[in-house]
Amino acid sequence: MMDTKTEVLPAAGCPGQTRLPTPAEKQCLDAMRAIKNRVREIKKHMGGRGTMDTTRGADGFSDWEEELAELKRSWDDWERRWREAVRERMVALGHEDP
Repeated sequence: MMDTKTEVLPAAGCPGQTRLPTPAEKQCLDAMRAIKNRVREIKKHMGGRGTMDTTRGADGFSDWEEELAELKRSWDDWERRWREAVRERMVALGHEDP
């Protein structure tokens, strides 16, 4: 059985160092970054302040609102996973109790 610390904390270039963020944290942060970029694109098309872009029509506006709602749910899920990954790292480093 592997030590929990080595499972959570990947080794860095030098012995005794830990590469941060951990792979689990990086996966979450990358997903959150992609969501953030997509939200920016949508808001840009919506006119920057949530107003409808006339080239898209009323149905397109509601499609964007639905996509934004889905992205928000996805963001919340990835943020929860990221917080769990951070907690695992802190426990592995001995900064928090298991």
